[in-house]
Amino acid sequence: MVDLLINLSQTPLALAMATSPWVVPTMQSIHIMSIAVIFISVLLIAMRASGYAWAGVSVRQTVARFAPWAWVSLALLALTGIVLILAEPIRELLAVSFWIKMVLLAVTIVISTRFLRGVKREAAYAEVDGPVNPGLRRNAIVTIILLVIIIFMGRFIAYDPLIWGPLSPISAIYAG
Repeated sequence: MVDLLINLSQTPLALAMATSPWVVPTMQSIHIMSIAVIFISVLLIAMRASGYAWAGVSVRQTVARFAPWAWVSLALLALTGIVLILAEPIRELLAVSFWIKMVLLAVTIVISTRFLRGVKREAAYAEVDGPVNPGLRRNAIVTIILLVIIIFMGRFIAYDPLIWGPLSPISAIYAG
């Protein structure tokens, strides 16, 4: 795998992106701003679904207002993430933090999709005084916690060998 990633990092496209003074910083900036938009959108939906905010607005209205921002930002995250991986494949794909982030992101997307389907399906969520139950509140809190961990894991990618030590395959590359 390491040989494949080394070869990938030596392709003309990867070299052009990695050595460009603007590609990686610009993609990282867009990536970070997209994370912020997702976090705020999900936080606002979670606060309404938990009954902590906007008592005069239905959960369905809140989702209709903020979910599109999260989905568009998720698409931007995917696009900028691909560019960042192509620019630095070894740093990204060998990082333990990267794979933890990806697994948690997949779990968060599944939880969010199930929640959104429920909001569309159940008429009670269209009511201004719609349901706030312990399960909904728990899922909202879990989703926010997952997003915070995803944000930290994304930042930890740059420091993977320092954080994970010998558990990080990148440590062996630096040692070897």
